[in-house]
Amino acid sequence: MKTLLYVNIRDYKVERVKPIYAAKKLGYRIALLADTDPGLDAGLIDDFILADTYDMEESVKASVKYSKSHTIAGVLTWSDKDVELVAKIGAELGLHTISVEAAKRARNKYVMRDTLRQVPEICPKYKRVLSFGDLEQAVNEVGTPGIFKPVGAAGSKGIFKIEGNTDIREIYEVMIESTSPENDKIYTYYPNEYIYEEFLEGPEVSVDGVVQNNIVYITGVADNLVSDDYSLDYFEIFPSEKDDETVENIKECTEKAVKKLGFNDCSFHLEARLTPDGVKVIEVAGRPAGGFLASHVFEQASGHSYMEFIIKVAVGEDIKDSWQDFDKNSNHSVCHYEILADKEGVITDIRGFDGVMEDEDVILIVPLKYVNDEVVLPPKDFESCYLATAVVRGNGYKDVMNKIDKMESKLEYRIV
Repeated sequence: MKTLLYVNIRDYKVERVKPIYAAKKLGYRIALLADTDPGLDAGLIDDFILADTYDMEESVKASVKYSKSHTIAGVLTWSDKDVELVAKIGAELGLHTISVEAAKRARNKYVMRDTLRQVPEICPKYKRVLSFGDLEQAVNEVGTPGIFKPVGAAGSKGIFKIEGNTDIREIYEVMIESTSPENDKIYTYYPNEYIYEEFLEGPEVSVDGVVQNNIVYITGVADNLVSDDYSLDYFEIFPSEKDDETVENIKECTEKAVKKLGFNDCSFHLEARLTPDGVKVIEVAGRPAGGFLASHVFEQASGHSYMEFIIKVAVGEDIKDSWQDFDKNSNHSVCHYEILADKEGVITDIRGFDGVMEDEDVILIVPLKYVNDEVVLPPKDFESCYLATAVVRGNGYKDVMNKIDKMESKLEYRIV
C-alpha cells in the first residue's frame, strides 16, 4: 500500500480524523509528521514522524529520510501553518503540491496582495507595515476604517479594525505584544510584518475547491458571518443563498484570483466581500477550509466527500470526469457555528449539552471549554473566547438560524 504523508492535523478531534478516514477508504496508509504525538486511537496512524515542523529544513530532511523506506504518494496539510512546508517537501520528493513560490503567496498576506493587485477589480487598497511610521502613513493613504493584521498569521488571529478615532499608537503596541513569537509560535513566520487594508463593506462569502492541471474546480459559495470587533469567524452556511448571477460572479472572481496566485495541484479556501464596487478578495489560503467546512459541512450538504477529491489531487489522480458541483448537489443547508463568550472569567458551570444533542439537526457539537477553564477575550487571546463549535442542518438560512437560537437557548455557561 502507498502512503500519504500528513503534516500535522487539526485541533478538533472530530474534525482531525475525517482526512484519515477518507484516506483509508481510498486505500492509503497514513504517516503523520508532527510536533507532538496527537494520541489518536491505534491503527488510525500507521507511522509517526516526530519533528519540529516550525523548522522547515529539519522537517524536509525527516520526510526525505522516511521516503527512502516508504513510497509516499502525496503530502498534505489541513491548516495554514504548514502550507509552505508541504510545498518544500513536495518539491524535494517530486510530489503533486502547490509550488514553493505560490505557497509563499498563500501564506504571506502582503505578497498575496502584491500579486492580486494585477487584478485591480478584486483587490482593495493596502499598504505594507514594518514600523509605526509605516502604519501612520498607511492610515493616512488608505483611510479609515481599515484592517490592520499580521501577514503570516492564521485562524483570524491578530486582526484589528482601525476607525477614525482609534489611537493607532495604542493599537500598534497591542499588535506588537499580541503577535510576539514568544506568545504564539505561528508568528515565527514573517515576524513583525503587517499589512493595512481598507475595510470592505458588505456581506462576506467563502469559496473552496481544488486546482489540478491549472483547472479550478469549485465546490460552491458559502455565506459567512464574522464578529465586528476582531473579525472572528463564527458562522458559515453552505450553499450560499445569494442569487445565481451573484454566485457565478463570485466564482469567476475566485478563478481569477486563484490563477493569478499560481495555485496548482492543491486545494484552496478564498474569503471575499460583496462590496458596492463588486467582489473584493480578502485572502486566499492554499489549503482546505477549517471550521468543519471541508470535513463535514460540504459532505453533509451534498452527499459528496470533498476530502477524497483533495487526496486525489495530491496523488495526481485525474478528477476531471468525477468532480461534483457540491452546491448544485446540495439538498439542504448546513452551517458551522461557533459559540463565543461575551465576558471574561472562570467557567463555574455548564448546562444543556444533553438537550442540544437530542436535536437530530445538530449534526455535531463539540465543547471547547470546561468547568474551571478560564475565558479570555481578544485582543489578549484570540482563541480562548470559543466555548463550543457545532454543525447544524436546516432548510435554508432562516431555518438554520432558528435551530441555532434553539440550541443556544438550551446551553448555559456560568462565567464569574
